[in-house]
Amino acid sequence: MYAVIMASGQGSRLWPLSRAEKPKQFHAIIGKKTLIQETFERLSLKFKPEQIFVTVTRAYREEAQKQLPEVPEENFIVEPFANDTSTTIGFAVKIIDEREKNAKVIFVPSDHIINDSKKFIEATDYAEKILDEYQNNLILIGINPNRPDTSLGYIRMSKQISSDDNFSVFKVKQFVEKPDIATAEKYLASWEYLWNAGMFVFETGHMLDLYGKYLPKTLGSLEKIVAKYGNGSAKQITDDEYKSIERVSFDYGISEKTHDLLVVPADFGWSDVGSWGTLLEVLRANFGSEIVSKGNHISIDDKNVLVMADKKLIATVGLKDTVVIDTPDAMLVCSADASQKVKDLIEKLKNEGKHLYL
Repeated sequence: MYAVIMASGQGSRLWPLSRAEKPKQFHAIIGKKTLIQETFERLSLKFKPEQIFVTVTRAYREEAQKQLPEVPEENFIVEPFANDTSTTIGFAVKIIDEREKNAKVIFVPSDHIINDSKKFIEATDYAEKILDEYQNNLILIGINPNRPDTSLGYIRMSKQISSDDNFSVFKVKQFVEKPDIATAEKYLASWEYLWNAGMFVFETGHMLDLYGKYLPKTLGSLEKIVAKYGNGSAKQITDDEYKSIERVSFDYGISEKTHDLLVVPADFGWSDVGSWGTLLEVLRANFGSEIVSKGNHISIDDKNVLVMADKKLIATVGLKDTVVIDTPDAMLVCSADASQKVKDLIEKLKNEGKHLYL
């Protein structure tokens, strides 16, 4: 079995720390290691370095290789630019299948937090076992929700088809887009709904069949790219073909169209770190503190506050439900509840021509 770390995204909702030049997966958000390094370390409990691949855009290849020196150079799958997840996943699947036909593989994001690495590996082991029994299926690892979250997509389960002492696997009934708060509360109260963590387990041969059925033009372009991958003309071919590939998510292009879907519910302290507000919730739970700070910060009478300081001292007094993020050239101050709107702020920076801050 192989593992693929997906590291081509930008993570704009964690601006101003996460930038186009250096996205959030290459930053140390909590501890001393970056998110992508923590992802690699977690996978290393099950996989050897030569079994781990990394998808990354050309702009981030050097940084990724610098942070993950253990991964063989040929295991970095380099995209000219990010073109949504169906292209990223399809590209990696085709390359891995060329090396080993019908290989088993798990895809995981590079920028998520998982507190219980051992439990995560146990869940992947179980998913691999299920794949041995149900080969022509796409196996998802879903997360048991612990709060009504409106920023995440959900997976609705139907009947259970197997279980052991620690895990169960269910048929997938449907995918559900980000709900409003009332709907999210109903999902939390029901056993049927899981958070969609973007983790997939499948066999490469079966996945290529699905691309041929649902995204044939994408598959055709990827076949042209991989046929020349690694020789002198690969760069131009890759650039030209990537420009012609439809931008579509893996969920929409593949997952939501196939009926052979299974999901393993799991609970291993997961967070997608999708916004500063989400990060504040995670860190508060981890450290049991109303004030979470990193760097040079002093506080009086604050409650539910996240501060990430740069070089200068940041002093806060009487703040509540607030996020303060300081970087050398920009500072963000926002309500924790409104942190999802940071993405809108990025669009405003673009519209006003302030590209130096992106």
